[in-house]
Amino acid sequence: MQMIMQEMRKTPLKRIAGRNVIEAKDYLTGINKLPKSDVLKYVLEKSTSVAIRPSGTEPKLKIYLSISAESSEAAEKIESFIVKELEVLFN
Repeated sequence: MQMIMQEMRKTPLKRIAGRNVIEAKDYLTGINKLPKSDVLKYVLEKSTSVAIRPSGTEPKLKIYLSISAESSEAAEKIESFIVKELEVLFN
C-alpha cells in the first residue's frame, strides 16, 4: 500500500471518472494545522472529491467519496463510475 501511495504522489491523478482534478491535497505534508496523515484527497469538478488512504490494520486502501448531484440516483451513477475507474486503476 505504501508503494501505491508513493507512486500516486509521484504521478498525481489529473482526471477521475471523466472529471478534472481541480486540486490535489497531500495530508502527509500537513494541511490547515491538521496532524500529518498518509491521505491524498482529490477535489474534482462538479462538487466531487475522492480521498485515498492505506488501512492502518489491513493491506488495503480505503477510498472515501463525496458527491453532490441533483438526485440520489444521479449520485449513485457517479459513484459507480468512479468506483469502476478506481478498480481498474488499482488492479
